[in-house]
Amino acid sequence: MAPKKELSAKRVIKIVLTCIVVGFFLFVFFLFQTCKTKSTNIGNKDPFKDLLGKELVLKRPVRLFMEKYPTRKSFPYVMADTNLYSWQSYTSALQATEPEIKLGDSIQENSKVVFEKATQYTNGVSGFSRSKLFGTLTSTEGKTYQVEMQWGELNSNLPWEGSDKAYRFELAPWQTERDTASYYLPTAQWW
Repeated sequence: MAPKKELSAKRVIKIVLTCIVVGFFLFVFFLFQTCKTKSTNIGNKDPFKDLLGKELVLKRPVRLFMEKYPTRKSFPYVMADTNLYSWQSYTSALQATEPEIKLGDSIQENSKVVFEKATQYTNGVSGFSRSKLFGTLTSTEGKTYQVEMQWGELNSNLPWEGSDKAYRFELAPWQTERDTASYYLPTAQWW
């Protein structure tokens, strides 16, 4: 049987320092994971699953905005019209002293949009969730834009179903009638 190594003061200090360093990095890692914005694919949930991959014809004109820091760099334009909840925040952001958003092109009705992806984003600090669609908009002149569109609002009048919250959806640019149903969507998770 091999003799046991004695724990010298030097070895105890190494063990304690190693535990402190590892503990610090784990703390920073979990703090980052808690505070960062999380995302979840909601393309298989109603009402999004009926929209993805289909050509949708706009019934009204829309405006494109360009954010300084877009959600996804490959989708630099934000599509909005006056019926969307986000319209007010985009137009008021243009009035800021140093706006982080620019007004882009005006797109006429009868233009076409095809959405490829629907994602639910949840802010790690506030817990506020928002759903976004990502796709390609083709104007009636044939010009294409990679766009995102925030669509939907938390319906706080309905109870949660487990961790899923109820959302209602405003009149979208491709709709002639607003969908009055509420849909339960998941909160975005860590991984």
